[in-house]
Amino acid sequence: YRKKRDFTVTAEPHGEPARAKGNAFVIQKHAARRLHYDFRLELDGVLKSWAVTRGPSLVAGERRLAVHVEDHPIEYAGFEGTIPKGEYGGGTVLIWDRGTWLPVGDAGKGLAKGHLEFELRGEKLTGRWDLVRMHAKSGEKRDNWLLIKREDEAAVPPGTVDVLKTHPESVITGRNIDNTASEAPGWSAKTIEPRAGHDPTTLKGARKSPLPAFVPPVLATLAAKPPRSDTWIHEIKFDGYRIQVRIGTEGITLLTRSGLDWTRKFGKPILAALQALPVQTAIIDGELVVETRSGASDFSALQADLHDKRSDRFIFYAFDLLYLDGYDLRSLPLLDRKALLAPLVGSDGIIRFSSHFGDDGAMVLKHACRLSLEGVVSKRLDAPYRSGRSKDWIKSKCSAR
Repeated sequence: YRKKRDFTVTAEPHGEPARAKGNAFVIQKHAARRLHYDFRLELDGVLKSWAVTRGPSLVAGERRLAVHVEDHPIEYAGFEGTIPKGEYGGGTVLIWDRGTWLPVGDAGKGLAKGHLEFELRGEKLTGRWDLVRMHAKSGEKRDNWLLIKREDEAAVPPGTVDVLKTHPESVITGRNIDNTASEAPGWSAKTIEPRAGHDPTTLKGARKSPLPAFVPPVLATLAAKPPRSDTWIHEIKFDGYRIQVRIGTEGITLLTRSGLDWTRKFGKPILAALQALPVQTAIIDGELVVETRSGASDFSALQADLHDKRSDRFIFYAFDLLYLDGYDLRSLPLLDRKALLAPLVGSDGIIRFSSHFGDDGAMVLKHACRLSLEGVVSKRLDAPYRSGRSKDWIKSKCSAR
């Protein structure tokens, strides 16, 4: 890895030996000589890496060529930026997906044998997968494998629009490859975050203001079907309690949609996780849930946990950011607010970013119902945050879930 790179030129991490053992995975969209997707699994202190030429597919049984390449340092999982032209892998790198992976059986033995079975828990990819080594042809130098999706609830039928097309953006900054075309060689989202849209002072419409005591929430309007325009995004509708998190200098308050203080109801773990967020003051809109093993939110389980004073299963899905470190963000377009929110809360743990889908709303609703979820909430991507019942937010439910 180090021999192939000049770290006085590239912003890629130099990397140090990792002692702690983790189970992270990352998929980096890499526009080099040819566009491909770098698939990386944390194992034995490094990122085991494959270059997937056509990217992963959610269609069960569809094979995607994955060329085994050199191990990368753990720090590489956080790299997003440009590699200067002329350097190894010169081009743009975006973090397309990230999360955790769980091997089925012994991962080391599976890797050595040439058949690695595992489960992904990412923001875009989930479910069971296989990596299978191909038999080498005479004179072939490349170590070719196949990345294959298994048949499970996360799989999609043949003919479904490719997830690579419906979700081309970075899960860190929300940017596409085209958005980075004007960046100087060596640009890195880590070193120049404000240019990636994560500094409210750089966004037109962010207004310096005292922290509000409470902001009445946007309430979605019920409709039979989601809107069919590309000016909308679609989020999973959670089955829990709508909560507004107010982080002030005096502490953290959890408020219901009517402004009641429910801070003490949810216990210490959720408060500790909110306290750890890299903000001084903020107002975050979201939903507090308890999830079943399938990943669906369960309101009955949430009520049971509250009744039993159990606090170890609560998850808060953050889907909007109204105020951040001295700035009122409600006048900003929704996508700008979500771009500020995503890197603050992350994708796993107790506090999680509520990802959105930009493809056809009817298709999103169909898959949500297939997974026994409550439905979807469609939101105008350019809309400000308007309190009260609004047609900027449309909810569509699964009637027979």
